[in-house]
Amino acid sequence: MALRFFSEIRKINKMTNIGEILRRYFAMNAFDGTLTSLGVIMGAFMAQAQEPKIFLVTALSTAFALFISGFSSAYLAEGAERERELHELEKGMLHSLKKSRLGRATKTLAIEAALVNGASPFIMALLITSPFILAHFSVISLITAVYAAVGIALVLLFFLGIFLGRISEQSIWLMGAKMVFAGIIAMLLSTLLGAL
Repeated sequence: MALRFFSEIRKINKMTNIGEILRRYFAMNAFDGTLTSLGVIMGAFMAQAQEPKIFLVTALSTAFALFISGFSSAYLAEGAERERELHELEKGMLHSLKKSRLGRATKTLAIEAALVNGASPFIMALLITSPFILAHFSVISLITAVYAAVGIALVLLFFLGIFLGRISEQSIWLMGAKMVFAGIIAMLLSTLLGAL
């Protein structure tokens, strides 16, 4: 049963060329999740939060909000776009395609896009906030957790740049540097806001 399900998903993915769409969703939202998490952490740090729990709760609440926002927006937008395309095709064929493979592909594509759109910023946020779990259990100090979280965020941004560089066939090092630069700008703005 499960094998047949995944086989059907593979066929649908091949038919709809979903890989390109999912890569785009992943890249955009992983970037958003990383910068948002970085901003939240720097904001809490500049507000002189003293407890790792404050960093954890704030960052994870933001991560859950990003997941819900990303999932629902992609599901609604991608679903509406695919439904429109299906209706146009049905008009031309004078036949319902709801139960066809193309009709099933419409639903599958919306769900896959929603999962990638929601999960990518959520996973990035979890990775970035992981040092605060160690700080919460007094394995490392709070300041070490802040430095580690910032380091993880910048490394993730660099690898995201490499990923985009490979896709676009541009310099992976230049794309990585651009992403890290965006992260540094976000940190500087958070620091400036905290200094007000």
